[in-house]
Amino acid sequence: MNRILLLHDAVGEHAPPDEQDTLVQVSQIERSLTYSGHSVDCISFAEDLGVLENLLSSGTYDVVFNLVETFHGSRFLHTIPLLCEEKGIRYTGGNATSLFLTGDKLLAKRIMHLAGIPTPPWFDPKNLRDVDSFIGKPLIRKPRNQEASVGINDDSVFSCKTEREFREHLAYAEKHEMILEHYIEGDECNLSVTTEHGQLRIFPIAQMHFVDYPEGKPRIVGYEAKWIEDSFAYKHTVRSFTYEQEHPEVAAQLRTFVTSLWSLFDCRGYGRVDFRIDKHGNPFVLELNMNPCIARDSGYVAACAEAGLSYDETVSRIVQEALYG
Repeated sequence: MNRILLLHDAVGEHAPPDEQDTLVQVSQIERSLTYSGHSVDCISFAEDLGVLENLLSSGTYDVVFNLVETFHGSRFLHTIPLLCEEKGIRYTGGNATSLFLTGDKLLAKRIMHLAGIPTPPWFDPKNLRDVDSFIGKPLIRKPRNQEASVGINDDSVFSCKTEREFREHLAYAEKHEMILEHYIEGDECNLSVTTEHGQLRIFPIAQMHFVDYPEGKPRIVGYEAKWIEDSFAYKHTVRSFTYEQEHPEVAAQLRTFVTSLWSLFDCRGYGRVDFRIDKHGNPFVLELNMNPCIARDSGYVAACAEAGLSYDETVSRIVQEALYG
């Protein structure tokens, strides 16, 4: 039996659905860990590092199950594993390096680009020569430091007919710490991954289908599709696991890129890589998400189930990897 500190975000009574989901995860994971014979304390992290440091120094816990998903957006999520490492306590999920590098999506895109891993072209205000390549093209606006599709909706996809219009969008993006990048029309896939005894394991490829979407409605997995259960997007965004059989060559590319990303960002724990594949079969990495949602209805858990793992096995293996590492 291990003594586990299940550390999670503090969630207010009127918090939005993506934050309320944290409490769903906490309840389900606590139940699973208890069923597996562990002793579990669930404690919320209210961004008081002194309190957390005292908890980690108490000698009470063997493992921190890290469910902290927002700390000034995703800017400081690496602080949790840093503190754990300093105190010599095991923890689940991504390490400080991977959480720091992937928590800033612009930094992550720059690293991918330098490493030759394709990611949708984004606008760099330092390179004014790029303006023309963003005029008349479908674009998407995304938060730089947020997870869970926060801030992404149908209005996030647009095109600009003039440079003036583009610069208005750019000013808005800069004010709200967002990225402007090319919108890749095509298939959307994601690969859930984990490490087992330090070795990377890639689960079956999931494809997101946008069923009966009307003409002109962006085919994106935005906030509504993830969290608003009575919305059109939520009901008509459907996951399947047949992509690998239907597109074996592209699937092989996706797996190669995931392996490269895992090494490039010095990852450990568990994560998910989101891709867009254009009409010519060219993949583009949208993002690498460390410590994705592991509620029972999450995409990560669905991929594990497709590989034959029960929910309890999935949670147990996350703890086992923390103890191994």
